Amino acid sequence: MVVVDVREALVRVIVALLAGLLIGLEREKARAVAEERRKKKPSLEEMVVKEIPGLRTFALISLYASSSAYAYSVHLIDANALIVLVAAFAGVATVYAAHRLIIARTGGITTVIVMLVDYIIGLLAGLGATLVAAALAVLTTFMLAIKLPVEKIVGRIRYEELLWSLELAIVLVVVGPFFLTSNIGFFGVSLKSLYLFFALVLTTSYLGYIAVRLKGVEGIAYLALFGGFANSEATTMACLEMMSSEERKKLSLHVVVLANVAMVIRNVLIALIAGVLLSGTATLKDYLGLLAGAIIVSVPAYFSWHRLIAYRVSSHPRIENPLSFGIALKSTLLYLALALLAVVAVFKGVEGLLLFSALGGFVNAGATILSLFSVQQPPVASYYAALAIAAAMLNKSLYAYITARDLESVKRIAIATIVHATAFLAVVSFV
Repeated sequence: MVVVDVREALVRVIVALLAGLLIGLEREKARAVAEERRKKKPSLEEMVVKEIPGLRTFALISLYASSSAYAYSVHLIDANALIVLVAAFAGVATVYAAHRLIIARTGGITTVIVMLVDYIIGLLAGLGATLVAAALAVLTTFMLAIKLPVEKIVGRIRYEELLWSLELAIVLVVVGPFFLTSNIGFFGVSLKSLYLFFALVLTTSYLGYIAVRLKGVEGIAYLALFGGFANSEATTMACLEMMSSEERKKLSLHVVVLANVAMVIRNVLIALIAGVLLSGTATLKDYLGLLAGAIIVSVPAYFSWHRLIAYRVSSHPRIENPLSFGIALKSTLLYLALALLAVVAVFKGVEGLLLFSALGGFVNAGATILSLFSVQQPPVASYYAALAIAAAMLNKSLYAYITARDLESVKRIAIATIVHATAFLAVVSFV
């Protein structure tokens, strides 16, 4: 005599039922959105299409599958009976698919695939794999629900941007493993570190570009912050060029603060990545100073953000594609030169490394940081990296003067960046 555990049976069936309800709920919502988009009296064909599986259908499919699977698992039915039940569902699904494609002439097979997945989820729940069934239900619903948001995003992305993304993916996924596993090096500079810098230039620039591209003309604050992640110097000049002389006097300081904060966060991340990939012995404790410094200098960005967020540019920012392999190659060559200088600076002792960190950071903090981590180990390299970041914060006065030629604004920027950089170094040293 077969003994049925009622509690276990209810758990399996209820999990399957809830999974089907979850998927069906999303399908009902998708149908409602589609009907709202039409906003007209449906034709006969549309009325036929409207009769697509919804809440009850998907719940019943999973319930049917789980009941069949549970009955088989406790030997209430044999394998032949289970095969008949599975074949019955397959027949119904085939008839429905043929109806949609041939009679209703409705393209797409997503609904049919979802029915099959829902049935498999029910089978898994009925066989006792309730956790797997629940996870699959959530993942399936998520994949269905992201259709509309993805359509909106895709609608705003140009084909060229998709091509740039694929080019970046080739650099990171296809080419990357070869360089990251390479042990080739010369004069203390590894091929892995050169590739790492090249990839970081492309990646950070493109992420900043995408952020600004998606935000459009919502405010100069977005350009200053997200652009700063790509290139804080170029962003500072671009923002100031978009302003009138009066606006520069009021807002230039806030632009520099946001661009510098983004630059600090980016270079701290570069230091973290460089320490992990190049040294291999770094721990989180070695970077507490840099992390604390980044948090402290980010506080003024809150006030600058709210000061700039109300400002609207009169014309759309002209954003060019930052995924320039030429620029990345030039930056990598600059990094190579700085890395070789870092090797020379090591022979000059602490004084040489301090001078190299300050001057190199003023020119290119990211390249300088990677160079430092190729010749020094954390936590010592972290302190030199902090000096390079501070020097990069100070160079905004020069770029502001080149762009605006406004001594009053440049003076305020110089004072603010000195205070900002000093606070950053103080926190790093204290921690």
